[in-house]
Amino acid sequence: MRKITSRSNETIKFIKSLQMRKNRNKTGKFYIEGVKQVGESFSSNYPLDLIVYSPDLLIADYGREIIERAKAKDIELIEVTEDVFRSFSNKNGPHGLAAVGNQRYQDINESQINGLWIALESVQDPGNLGSILRSLDGAGGKGVILIGQSTDPFHPTAVRASMGAVFYLPIMITTRKEFIIKIRKDNIFCVGTSCDTSNSYRDQPYFDDMVLIMGSEQKGISLALEKTCDALVTIPMAGKVDSLNLANAASIVLFEIYAKRKNQ
Repeated sequence: MRKITSRSNETIKFIKSLQMRKNRNKTGKFYIEGVKQVGESFSSNYPLDLIVYSPDLLIADYGREIIERAKAKDIELIEVTEDVFRSFSNKNGPHGLAAVGNQRYQDINESQINGLWIALESVQDPGNLGSILRSLDGAGGKGVILIGQSTDPFHPTAVRASMGAVFYLPIMITTRKEFIIKIRKDNIFCVGTSCDTSNSYRDQPYFDDMVLIMGSEQKGISLALEKTCDALVTIPMAGKVDSLNLANAASIVLFEIYAKRKNQ
C-alpha cells in the first residue's frame, strides 16, 4: 500500500485526467467514486487497477470493509490525505473512496444477443445512459448496444447514474450499418420506439430474445433503424408536452416488457 500526500503526484494527476473522455479513450481506464459504486465494482469482480481512499473521509463501515477485502486481493491500494482526495473528487461531499477500472466492451460480431437487450442510437446524455443501464438491469436485461456517436458509458456521470449496473451488463459499441447486418444475419426480433405510430407499447407482444431500439433525446431513431424493426411502439400521453425524458421512456417500456415476459 502506498501513501500519497501531494496533489502534484503523477498518480493523482492520472486519476484527475480520467475526467476527460480523450484520456479515458487513450488509456482504456475510467474513474469510479463512492462507497456504493466501488463496492459494486469490487463485488462483481470487475477489473480494477487501484483503489484510493482517505481515512479522514471514509467513515462508512462498508467502505472500511472494502479496504480490508482489497488488501487480500491483487489490487493496488493507495491512501491519500483529505486534501488530495478532494482535489480529484467529483462530489461536493466526498466519502473518501474511489477506484480506477478498466473499460470493458464486447464485440458485436463475436457475441450472441440472447435475452432482452436495448440498443441506443446516438444517445448524448451520460446521466440518461447510466439511468437506462440501471433500469435495464432491474428489468432483467442482458446488455446495451450503443449505435453511432453516443456518449461514453464510462463517463463519471454515467457510472454514477448506473448505480453499479455498468459493472454487470455487457456493452457493445457499433455503427448503424454493422448493427443492421448483425440483426438481419441472426434474425433478431426488434421493437423500436417512435412518435409516428399509434401502436401502444402495452399492446405489443414481446419475445424472450429481442432488442428494444431507442434513439437520441432530440431525433429519435433513424429511418434506417425504423425499417429494421419488426414493430414500432409509442407511449400514449395525455398532457400538453409531447415527449418524455429518454431514461424515463426507456424504463416504462423495459418494465412493460419485463412484466409481459414474466407472465407468459
